[in-house]
Amino acid sequence: MTSTSLIEIHLEAQGAKPNFRYDIIQPLVHGRVPIEGVSLTVAGSMETAGQFDNPKFKNGDFGLLDTNIGDILPAIDAGWDMVALPVLIKRKPIYNYIWVRADRGIETPKDLEGKTFATAIWGVVTTYARGMLKQFHGVDHTTFKWIANVDGPWPLHKPVNVEYRTDKKPQWQRLLDGEVDACSGDIIAPNAWDILEASPHIVKRLFPEYRQMHRDLRRDHGIVTPTHMMAMGGKLHRENPGLSRKLYDAFEQSREIAIADARGDGSSYNLIMDARELMRDQMKEMGDIYKHGIAANRDLFEMTLDFYEDQGQTSRRLSIEEVFAADTLDT
Repeated sequence: MTSTSLIEIHLEAQGAKPNFRYDIIQPLVHGRVPIEGVSLTVAGSMETAGQFDNPKFKNGDFGLLDTNIGDILPAIDAGWDMVALPVLIKRKPIYNYIWVRADRGIETPKDLEGKTFATAIWGVVTTYARGMLKQFHGVDHTTFKWIANVDGPWPLHKPVNVEYRTDKKPQWQRLLDGEVDACSGDIIAPNAWDILEASPHIVKRLFPEYRQMHRDLRRDHGIVTPTHMMAMGGKLHRENPGLSRKLYDAFEQSREIAIADARGDGSSYNLIMDARELMRDQMKEMGDIYKHGIAANRDLFEMTLDFYEDQGQTSRRLSIEEVFAADTLDT
């Protein structure tokens, strides 16, 4: 890397549109965080990277990719030429995503054993749901039967009782229709939440106290579950020693600016009344819960790698050193 030439890096995204809507990444994509020696271009808000169609991602011939952790880990396991940066740009606590029928005698997590679950796809939210039900509530998730809409791009390395449907019905609708006993996974349609919360005679949350449980998980285990992480092309990583750390530092600076925006009642969270006060109270109660890096998230990363091996979504138990760029291991 020389001082006279810029490294051209394209930041792409694979996920729900629009891209890069997370507050913690806004300062970077808006050009408020310059990166020495780097020219960063950002994909359009409605562009899809084509992670599973374009061979450049498997071959490592790309720059940066915002994508699901549930696709990064199996890709690395399968030999794709990429590394991860410990940059957790999107987090989703998951206890609120587990819903059950109100008429099936499900009162405790253990009552789920032997029941039928619906999910849309084998995503990271469902992975965390299964893993946490086992680790923190003693549930044998291997007894579940699954109905899913999509046979994902990655092979399952352990047997799973799953039936794939072609009707593409959302998992929460299957629950409302009585096809299944429970559901997990992303629920992103606003009307879905309205319907579920207005139907207590039909469905209910498995964990009514989910908001406190998310705080307990942070307090007791340092965990706020993420869904998206940043991947870096293997060729770019190998050809530019030290670049991965420089990029990590830029994402961390972007996150710090975004928090300052929120605490100063600036440009963030303008749809939420008293957003500054809510952010102040959150920082006081739980601290800096969105910090990137290995040290702040080691227990989370180790747990995630355990879950993926236990559920057969990777062929073996990956290590932190295999997953993350070497220059970021001391973050």
